[in-house]
Amino acid sequence: GEEIAEAAAIETAKKLGLTDINIISKTILHPAEGTYIEIKAKVPFSINTKTLKLPEKISIIPDEEITQFFKNNPVTVVAGTVGNDEHSVGLREILDIKHGGIEKYGVHYIYLGTSVPIEKLLDAAIETNSVAILASMIITHNDVHVHNMKKLNDLAVEKGVRDKLIFIAGGTQITNDLAKSCGMDAGFGRGTHGSDVGSFLVKELRKRGIN
Repeated sequence: GEEIAEAAAIETAKKLGLTDINIISKTILHPAEGTYIEIKAKVPFSINTKTLKLPEKISIIPDEEITQFFKNNPVTVVAGTVGNDEHSVGLREILDIKHGGIEKYGVHYIYLGTSVPIEKLLDAAIETNSVAILASMIITHNDVHVHNMKKLNDLAVEKGVRDKLIFIAGGTQITNDLAKSCGMDAGFGRGTHGSDVGSFLVKELRKRGIN
């Protein structure tokens, strides 16, 4: 229950050497994922910000240029939340024009909903002659997101269509490096906007000879 989760969080913080530990908030998640607990505490060391290595910032193509590209090159993408996962909000924000999603650039999308089998996602992309698959993966229990990314890549290779499609994975625990190591072309995590995905699609399609 919640009490166990709180006690476990405090004990974990102690084992990490933290002091002045306070629980700030808690959210009960999907049963498979447990409880999300936010704590505030002090660390027994200091950080020199001058020596920090920051991740490389990926340049974003301006909106007008993305819109013009898709006006000249109309494309369709297939999207869905894969596996046994009912989360839809994040993906809809990347797609939907109302949320500043890629639809605003003229990208036509086919949304297959939640809990979509990998096979269905791939078959839909082949049938609709889509250029890309946007796969949302929120649940990460037992590394199911890693398994699903690898499965999508392997299945596409098996069907002989991997080089014809751009694979983009997204989710709270997804990073670009993780996604690429699992056979995806890109991975997007928290704080991603339609402009990030739209810009990446343009760059990737240009690499493949579409201008």
